[in-house]
Amino acid sequence: MTSLLDPSSRSLVLAVVSVFVVVCLMLCVITGADEDDRALVRSDSRRLRSWQQGIAMGGDTTTVATVTVLVGMVAVSGFDGLGVMLGSLLGVVLFLVLLVEPLRRHASLTAADLLDARGSGGRAVRLSWGAVTLLVCFPLLVVQLVVVGNVAAALIGQPGLRTGCIVLIGCVMTALAVIGGIRGTGVVMIAKSVITLPVLVVTAVLVLHRFGGDPGRLLDAAAHGSHMGEAYLRPGGYTGDGWVGAVNRIGQMFGMSLATLAMPAVLMRAISTKSPRGARIAGRWMLGELVLLYGALAVVGVGAAALVGEVLRESGPAAQVFTPLVLGRALDHGGVLVAALACVLFLTALAAVVDVTLAAGIALGRDVLGTSGTPVAGRRPSGRADGATSRWSAAATGAVASVVAVVAADWNLVVVSTLWLAICGAALAPVLLYAVYWPGFTARGALWCLWGAAALSIAALALSPYTSGTPGSLFPGHDFKVWDVTIPGLVTAPAGFLLGWLGSVTDRRWPANGRRAQGTSEKGKEKGRGKERERELDVV
Repeated sequence: MTSLLDPSSRSLVLAVVSVFVVVCLMLCVITGADEDDRALVRSDSRRLRSWQQGIAMGGDTTTVATVTVLVGMVAVSGFDGLGVMLGSLLGVVLFLVLLVEPLRRHASLTAADLLDARGSGGRAVRLSWGAVTLLVCFPLLVVQLVVVGNVAAALIGQPGLRTGCIVLIGCVMTALAVIGGIRGTGVVMIAKSVITLPVLVVTAVLVLHRFGGDPGRLLDAAAHGSHMGEAYLRPGGYTGDGWVGAVNRIGQMFGMSLATLAMPAVLMRAISTKSPRGARIAGRWMLGELVLLYGALAVVGVGAAALVGEVLRESGPAAQVFTPLVLGRALDHGGVLVAALACVLFLTALAAVVDVTLAAGIALGRDVLGTSGTPVAGRRPSGRADGATSRWSAAATGAVASVVAVVAADWNLVVVSTLWLAICGAALAPVLLYAVYWPGFTARGALWCLWGAAALSIAALALSPYTSGTPGSLFPGHDFKVWDVTIPGLVTAPAGFLLGWLGSVTDRRWPANGRRAQGTSEKGKEKGRGKERERELDVV
């Protein structure tokens, strides 16, 4: 895959990416959080507008795995890859309808504030929420860094420099997160979206133009090029057949929806909007951006199956990361489109690393380390101290993630991606939904759900073919799998809801706690109603 770019195109890509990084560093210095911003989040007079936050939230949902692995999955597996996109869009709709306004109304810094406001929080719950958030962010960071390191090393023609690329990119993106805060990284996400979305839409248009604008011809060519025939348009190409395939497919859709609902970086941005109404507006912009983006990615994936399916099949699973570039080479032999798509991969990975690093740093600094001290007169630490802790936490998170990415560079990244999706959908999403819609949800229920679902998700993947028993496993020389399911969302997500319910109803303080939670939420609504009315005027 090192021959995808000629020397001139390679120079163009490096120049564009270098300019982007320098400009982003300048923007982060100019627009970044003040030194005393609490947890790098709150700065009421300097927040991004709602539509800007919405574009940034859409960028948070679009990781480099979306543009590479997902497009490759559509090209190789067909229907199952499209199902992942539909699951993600469904999660955005659920987030917009069920969560975005209540989250902004009750949370001021992190999602754990929502649990406190609804009567199911506490120091132990806040610490647990932060720890599980780190379990979600670290695998996601590792995937981004490994993919962009592989792509960078291949594009410059020096695969041996992969480790150096991972470390360098990790350091630069950590610096952006620490300097920029929520506002500065939001500018980075907007800049990334302004570049990547038009390039992907143009690529999709070129694919349709190649087949005369006829989607039917495109699908027929994809079925033929993938050598799957009519099976390309049916479920099972990736998830498998029989009961195992059914469990994988349902778990894929269910788990992806819930994971998108509770992505830490998206929650961080929803909380930082100016008001609940502003959060709703941001959610609409987010949904519109993702509908356009996933539509373009679906056409690009199907076009790759139609035009370069033979090349992808011969190159093996590792070639899926380069699927957009291989397609660009087939559409434009001059190399301009390949260079543009290479920039898209870089910018998507860089921006995703920035925001996930910031979300992980805030979770570590505010929810984990912030609970270790003894409050003075019942108050939280000062904004300056809290912000400094989050900055150092973001720096430490980025450094550790870079080291882990170097170690995990040769692992099966699908396993790592499935891990963060499973924990996010099974542990974080049920806690948020229960906290908003069930007055009887208690701190004990939150703890059971967070730790129980996280442990179950890890165990489900540890005992699956992803870990042992197959040539593509993490430990191919061993076989300790107990089931053939590789996407455990159908088991882990309902288990998370069950653990949250069971922990609450078995809490001996449950009846009183349920009434207290409801009463507290109503008082909180009444107390904050006047302030929210004032903020409504500043949304647009």
